[in-house]
Amino acid sequence: MKKVFITEYVGLSTRLEALAMAFMISEYFGHEVCLDWRELDALHVVGARRRGRGLLGRLNSLKLLGDASEGFDRIQNHANVNLRTHHGPHHLLRKLYLPTAQRVKLRPDLIAVIRDTFSRYENRPLVGVHIRRGDFPLISPDMFDVNAVAWPAVPDWWYEHVMRQIQQAVPNVVFFVSCSGSLDAFPNLQKNFDIFDMPAESPYTHFGAGHVSARHPAADLFSLGCCDTLIGSPCSTFTHYAANMLGRPTQIFVPPAHKIFKSQPEFSKVSLHGHGAADWYTACRTGQGLETVTDAGSLQITNGAFVDWM
Repeated sequence: MKKVFITEYVGLSTRLEALAMAFMISEYFGHEVCLDWRELDALHVVGARRRGRGLLGRLNSLKLLGDASEGFDRIQNHANVNLRTHHGPHHLLRKLYLPTAQRVKLRPDLIAVIRDTFSRYENRPLVGVHIRRGDFPLISPDMFDVNAVAWPAVPDWWYEHVMRQIQQAVPNVVFFVSCSGSLDAFPNLQKNFDIFDMPAESPYTHFGAGHVSARHPAADLFSLGCCDTLIGSPCSTFTHYAANMLGRPTQIFVPPAHKIFKSQPEFSKVSLHGHGAADWYTACRTGQGLETVTDAGSLQITNGAFVDWM
């Protein structure tokens, strides 16, 4: 039996994005999808098997890196594929993104925690917030440029600006926050806004500093997927996967693709439901598909979270 393996080569959301590539390889060439992830104690991927590569998985093996579009047909000549990318033939992948995401099931007790937590806010306007830090570096305290580095962290003041604009337009709004590290690292958010996080502690200590979080990554990802509006981290696949692959279509607020300053902050909105990460990166870095928000009062903020998709 031929096999395609995804190991823990990157963070959870990027590996979930790579699942579409794995199932495309399975569909075209007959490889069994095999996953070697510790998060499979919390997630079940329908049609995939939990299995490490071992010695046999290294025989007649092909490693896929970068953009695997060129020479895609060579996969059929290899018994084993070590998949370490989510980039491939766009025309084949785009029809598989949403069906593949629907294969990913969260553990029932974590779903219960999410449903119970969100039920307390079901009659209030709700906005999700995802703050990516860790190995996303902050370049400047007073300026943000999405193209300054490959994976930029957005300063606190930008999130505070967007949240304040929404709060002024919708005073009863409540914010669900998912962040790298702990919510304790953001005292201004706790002081100035009505916020909460998901009470599901992370059991994982094996990740590097760039991926450490106090809260359960799978629970946080699915929780963000329940939010129809999301203040996101540009270029983060965690923001992308939650907003564009899980739940129903989400409006995402991100910084514009040009340089902005703390003295004159701006934000844009985009919706890319069913699009892959490549389109997400393009939108964040070039502004393609972004719409400038000049009046937060014109935004449609729904009450409560949509949890029935889980």
